[in-house]
Amino acid sequence: MRMLLVEDNPEKAQRVIAGLQDEVSEAQWQIDQAADANSAKRMLRNQYYDLIVLDIAIPLRASEQADPTGGIKLYQEVLARDIYRRPGHVIGLTALADVYESSGSAFDPEMWSLIFFEGGSEVWLDRLATKVRHIISAERARTAVRATNVDIAIVVAVPDELDQVKRNGWSWRPHEIAGDATVYFRADFTRHDGTTGTAILARAPLMGMSAAAILVTKVGLLFKPRTIVMCGICAGDSNQVSLGDLIVANPAWDYGSGKHVGDETEDKFEPAPYQLPLSTRVRGLAERLEADAGALDAIWGAFPGQKPTARPRLHIGPFASGAAVLANRSLFTAIQDQQHRKLLGIDMEAYGVMAAATELLYPQPDVLVLKSVSDFADSDKGDSVRHYAAHASARAVTTLCQSFGL
Repeated sequence: MRMLLVEDNPEKAQRVIAGLQDEVSEAQWQIDQAADANSAKRMLRNQYYDLIVLDIAIPLRASEQADPTGGIKLYQEVLARDIYRRPGHVIGLTALADVYESSGSAFDPEMWSLIFFEGGSEVWLDRLATKVRHIISAERARTAVRATNVDIAIVVAVPDELDQVKRNGWSWRPHEIAGDATVYFRADFTRHDGTTGTAILARAPLMGMSAAAILVTKVGLLFKPRTIVMCGICAGDSNQVSLGDLIVANPAWDYGSGKHVGDETEDKFEPAPYQLPLSTRVRGLAERLEADAGALDAIWGAFPGQKPTARPRLHIGPFASGAAVLANRSLFTAIQDQQHRKLLGIDMEAYGVMAAATELLYPQPDVLVLKSVSDFADSDKGDSVRHYAAHASARAVTTLCQSFGL
């Protein structure tokens, strides 16, 4: 608690300082003193104060008589001019009954307080100590909010994707938010340059764009991450990707966006997708991983179970999302024909994640959807590489964070 006491009566000043240090002993006090308005203004040009305790009747300059409104004049000038560092709070303190009666309204516009100082009573000290405790509590709450800020927020859609992220070598620990049913996990990680980053991890309660968008919105508002990432599994085009390959969505869109026209005998769908691109920064980092054969080999080699026979390739390209699991190769082909001939992959969440991230409050985070191919969107949706695919996407995100500064 950094406080400036503006008081020309040394005895009264000592009572205020001793009383606060005794009553609010939990504060770490740093108290400066000024006996006139000019001295206080010099201090306020160079120093921020959490609190100013201000006598109303103070001299404007050293060696002058006290001005009955000297403190009010100081207070108003400090608020009006940018050369001063505006304090967090101001509490007026006067031992003059007439000044107390006439000056209270001057503090009303800022919702600050004026306290009557009675030498034979401790009521003034109780009120002053109560205000200081409130200031301390508010600052602790702000500090707690700032402490939730993270570098990376990772979201997933299903439990096995969550499990694979939690196995990435970081020390994940539960992180509860009061009133929020979502289970969050938090971890620190070390980058290649020795600096430390912080990550948050959460799983959406359901699959699909809506649930993913809601989770991203909550994560963005609660933790204010620099980058929001979704990893997990997806379907891919067998003509362009292999099982276990990695796909970075760029752009992403909702393939169900458009209009159905026709009548009871015929229906025609006219697609009208809105495509969301990857940021330049994140695309550049993904391209570096794409070219790093050693890093991709390490991702493949770290999985102990059944996996493809070769390390994954990383592809950056078009990616569509829909409201249902796709096990119909002809529909995948139709989306390619009608919406983007180079479509690489399909899932149920990517567009919701990217759309929610782009609508977050300023400064908006970057967003990355990085998934691994577990099937080819056909009727043969087995689980032969599902766990490997969840592992590969989780480790690719881990590598981007640790080695490339995501």
